[in-house]
Amino acid sequence: AIEMAFERVLAKLPKTEVPDGAQCYICLDGGDDLLRECACRGASAGFAHCLAEMAARNAWMTGDGHGQLSRWSYCDTCHQPFTPALRVEMTRRRWRRYRDAPASAAGRVALLSAAVWLQRTEIDAAERLRADALEGSARDDVSVILAEMSRAQSLGAAQNPKAALELLTGLQSRIVRCGAEVRFSYAITRTRLLRKLGRHQEALAASAENVELATAFAGPESAVTIGTRSMHGELLVRAGRVEEGHAMLTEILVTETRVLGADHPTIRATQESINCAAAVQRRGASS
Repeated sequence: AIEMAFERVLAKLPKTEVPDGAQCYICLDGGDDLLRECACRGASAGFAHCLAEMAARNAWMTGDGHGQLSRWSYCDTCHQPFTPALRVEMTRRRWRRYRDAPASAAGRVALLSAAVWLQRTEIDAAERLRADALEGSARDDVSVILAEMSRAQSLGAAQNPKAALELLTGLQSRIVRCGAEVRFSYAITRTRLLRKLGRHQEALAASAENVELATAFAGPESAVTIGTRSMHGELLVRAGRVEEGHAMLTEILVTETRVLGADHPTIRATQESINCAAAVQRRGASS
């Protein structure tokens, strides 16, 4: 059931067109199953199909003590996050590795990471993964906190943002003891829920703090920071500061194209946000 859930999620994700002659930079083979990996550019740079399996065999823990497996999120060369399709495939491989031994810290995080990717459309599968990950865990264990954050995200996706925000607010005192990535994930989830509830001014204030947090732990030109700034630009538009938001999104698109490459999947989302902001500006000018 979990395998099929992953297949359905992967089928919906956008995939970058693979140029003729491209090869996996690890095994040097080509093929239709190549995936755009990151922001590396060149004839074959940034394309791979066996990276997921290599990472499954060589996962390691970062030094923050909170069970975050950086190998599953970022490219070692350009230090940008992997594209969604590759991250889902890597998450699936990691889940396969730990599904029969979820009691370790790495195993719990593997199951919870899988739940995060599946929770929007595969709710039953995500809940089963969370239950397996939490068995025998202490209340303040980071895996419990991650699971409750994941459940809040599921509630938000299931059109119950008020309950999701209440659940998230109950985690606030425990989040401060977590590493920077977990705190950032919490902050982004909270901002999205405020936006979904129409509390745009609160979301905008929270988003400004998110930009500072992302810049501090990921750097000013990381895809994480660029994405956080893009959310801030969208919130400026929603809060009525349309001209300011449009200008910010346009600036972000220039940086995003330079850093990630014009064919990176996130470029399309930023362009759509700019188009929406421009449409709002035109409606305002004609009224």
